[in-house]
Amino acid sequence: MSFADIPLPIASFLQASEERDPIALRATLTHDAIFIDRGGEHRGRSFREWSDRVLFANVAIHPIDLTNRGNTTILTVMISGDYGEAGEIKPVQVDLCFTISGDKISALTIDRKVESELPAPVAAYIKATNAFDLDGLLSTFADDAFVNDQLREYWGKQAIREWAAREIIGERVTMYAVQTVEHYGNAVVTANVDGDYDKRGLPDPLVLSFYFSACEEKIVQLIILRNQRDI
Repeated sequence: MSFADIPLPIASFLQASEERDPIALRATLTHDAIFIDRGGEHRGRSFREWSDRVLFANVAIHPIDLTNRGNTTILTVMISGDYGEAGEIKPVQVDLCFTISGDKISALTIDRKVESELPAPVAAYIKATNAFDLDGLLSTFADDAFVNDQLREYWGKQAIREWAAREIIGERVTMYAVQTVEHYGNAVVTANVDGDYDKRGLPDPLVLSFYFSACEEKIVQLIILRNQRDI
């Protein structure tokens, strides 16, 4: 997902954050805008201190999914870099819940995602994908693992590395899990998928099913399919 897909006030807010531009950032906000993070409310000077510590730290933010719920626009993003009070560096997925008044942001609540109940290697695969972390993604697979992506087969770590570098990391693919099912120890993840791949003729969102089989904390088989729904 690119900033072009996001409502203008939110896209401008993210761009100002990315460029570390406090003047441009404040221009996206109403005069009484409120920010809520970890239960704490920030306005005025408190917001400026918070934005210096969080938004203007050495971080990278990229969007994964966009939904609307009533008057709230929810942008799911992956954040990586040095942020937060502990100077965290591990990627984290959060929901940015925006309220828009006219053409400005009047409220933002940051909802830090609860850790997934998926098997550890599956959750790690999704996080590495969304962080564009090739080594992290490969570390989730067994040495003799097997991937079938849209009926194309890749056996073993080297073939999987080449596939992931080209098709996943290279095309900046992100996946937002909308449904997960455990079936006899296997995990089936239905996800909205986005990225820089050729989207001509594809639906928006593109929904794919990921069939994971794991053994001893490693993925041994992954099948990715675009299933057709019954009409």
